[in-house]
Amino acid sequence: MLFEGDTGVLLHPTSLPGKWGIGTLGSEAIRFVEWMADSGITLWQVLPLSPPVYANSPYQTLSSFAGNPLLISPEELFKQGLLSSAELASAEVECLPIVSREKLSGRTAMLELAAKRALKCGLTGFEEFSGIPWVREWSRFAAGKSLNGGKIWTLWENMTPPPLSCQLVHSMIQFFFHTQWKHLKNHCNSLGIRILGDISIYAAHDSSDVFFNKELFKLDEHGIPFAVAGVPPDYFSKTGQLWGNPVYDWNACFRSGYRWWTRRTAAALELFDAVRIDHFRGFAEYWEIPGSEKTAVNGKWEKGPGIALFKKMEEKLGILPVVAEDLGLITPSVLELRKQCGFPGMVVLQFALQNPRFSLSEIDPVSVIYTGTHDNDTTAGWISSVGNQLGFNSVDTVIEMALSSPAGLAVLPMQDILELGSSARMNTPSVASGNWNWRMTKIPRPRRIYRRS
Repeated sequence: MLFEGDTGVLLHPTSLPGKWGIGTLGSEAIRFVEWMADSGITLWQVLPLSPPVYANSPYQTLSSFAGNPLLISPEELFKQGLLSSAELASAEVECLPIVSREKLSGRTAMLELAAKRALKCGLTGFEEFSGIPWVREWSRFAAGKSLNGGKIWTLWENMTPPPLSCQLVHSMIQFFFHTQWKHLKNHCNSLGIRILGDISIYAAHDSSDVFFNKELFKLDEHGIPFAVAGVPPDYFSKTGQLWGNPVYDWNACFRSGYRWWTRRTAAALELFDAVRIDHFRGFAEYWEIPGSEKTAVNGKWEKGPGIALFKKMEEKLGILPVVAEDLGLITPSVLELRKQCGFPGMVVLQFALQNPRFSLSEIDPVSVIYTGTHDNDTTAGWISSVGNQLGFNSVDTVIEMALSSPAGLAVLPMQDILELGSSARMNTPSVASGNWNWRMTKIPRPRRIYRRS
C-alpha cells in the first residue's frame, strides 16, 4: 500500500513563519521538518507550489510546472553571495499571522537582480536545467507576460519571442526555487518524512500550459474558452463554483497520447514522493459550463477520459503514487474509476461525523483520513459552529479519531494541531478574497507524539 500507519501534517509553505513576509524554503522550513520528525510525523502534505495568477490561489496558477518565486529564501541567496547584506535587510518584514502581501512588491526585482548576478558567475547545473522543455516554455511565457505589462496572453500586443537574456533571468529564478526545494525534500527524506504534493485538475487560462498547448483545450479562434470548469450547486454554494478554467478537449488529449498530463505528472513526481490529484471525479464526469455564464448553475455533466488516461501515464511512468480527492457529489462511476486505478480516496471527519451512519471502524485501510482540509474551517471553528451540536467539544477528540482510524494515512492540518479558530482558516470556497493568507508566527515545540501504532 502507498501508506501504512502514517501520520501527516497539512501545511502549505507560504504558511511557514519567518521574517520575509511569506513562508519560504529556507531555515524556517528546515526547522519545521525537524519539528515533524520530533513529533513522530512521517508525511508533509503541501498545496500546489506554482505561482498564483488569480486571488493568490495555488489552484489557479501561471504554470503547472514552475515554482512560486515568492517561496525562494532571500537568506539562502545571501549565503550564495547573490544578495548584499543591505539588500537582505531590506527584504525583512515583521512576522504576522497572515502573509504580508503588500510588503512583497519589491521581491520580484530582488530575485531578478540575484538572477542576473548568478548568470554572470554561473551556477553548477543551470545549463542542463535551463534546457528542460517546461523551463524553456515557462521562461518564454513569463518574459512575454512581463514585456506585455502583465496582461493575459490573449491581450498581448507583442507576440514575438522575448530576448533570450530576459528568458534566462526567469530560468535562473526557477533554478533558485528548484535547488532550494530539492535541498528541503532531501532533508525531509533523510528524516524518514515523505512529501505529498498536489495537482489541480485544471490549468488556468492565463498560463504557459494553455499558451503552449491551445489545441488541448476548448478555446475559440481568439484563444477564449467557450467552455469552462466548475462544480454544480453544492454544500459550499447554492450557485455552484465557477472556476473559469478552460476545460480539456479530451479527444485531442487522447490523440496526443495524453502527453501533457504525462509530462505534468512526471514533473510533479520529481518534486514529491506522492501526489494528491484535486477533483478526481472530473476524470469520470466533469461539470462543463458555457464560457458566457456568470454562475455554474447552467452547466452539464460530460464524460471525462476515464481509465485510459491513467493507463497511458502508467505505461510511461510506472505505478502512480497518487491520492484521489474524491469528495463532493460522488457517483458509482467515480468510485469504480478510483478502484480501477488503485488510488486511495479521502475521508474528511468534519463531513463524515455529520452522517449518523458513519462508522470509523469501517474506513477502508487504503484511504486517507483528514480532520479537515484546506477548504474546511479549522476543527476548532467547526466545533463552534457544528461539532458541539453533535457532541464534540474538543479538537483533540477529533484528532484522536483520525489517528485511531484504520486509514493508512491520517492527515492533520497544522491549524488543528495548534487548535486555532476560524480566523486561521486557509480557504473558503466560493469566496473570492481573503484566502490563502494564514501563517504560523513560530515553529512550536513538540508537545506530543503523533506516531500511530
